[in-house]
Amino acid sequence: MSYTRFRTAVETTCKRYGPDRLPKADRRDIGAGYAMATTAAGATLVFVLLAWGLFALGAPSGSDWALMALFGMGGLPLVVPAAFVSAVTVWRTLPADVPHFGAVAGMLTTLGTYFLGLCVVFAFLVVPVGVSGQVEVAQLLEAAGFAAAIGFVAVASTIWVAVPIGVGGGLIHEAVARGHLAR
Repeated sequence: MSYTRFRTAVETTCKRYGPDRLPKADRRDIGAGYAMATTAAGATLVFVLLAWGLFALGAPSGSDWALMALFGMGGLPLVVPAAFVSAVTVWRTLPADVPHFGAVAGMLTTLGTYFLGLCVVFAFLVVPVGVSGQVEVAQLLEAAGFAAAIGFVAVASTIWVAVPIGVGGGLIHEAVARGHLAR
């Protein structure tokens, strides 16, 4: 298959089956949010499949890959909305004249997804403390430390999958949005 036919096939697939039919998807930032949320879901599923495959093959790396796959699936409802919000924010604030905009925006969206996910985990840990009415600094620090530990494990175990897929998703979205693939 020639490169031109490949580009046309990618654009056709994105337009036909992608998030273009969702509300306000024609806006550059909202369309990027949908595209990068889809990319984040895909990256999460790729990680889960790879982790499950490593577990099934008995990978001797010392990690419990079955547990990592389970955490990946558990994180999916957190990752997708965080990626949407992160992408909308990045596409609204990053100057359009940045070289390799799609790749840079995809990487920033991926990193922003990690940050927003960590913030949500922290909020879930702090809300029960606040509801009890007994908010102490030590409890907040403990919640922050636990959220940071979860974030460290999440980043360390998934960044090797998430960043390349996020960069690729940003490149593809930007090329499709600008109509560069059909040329």
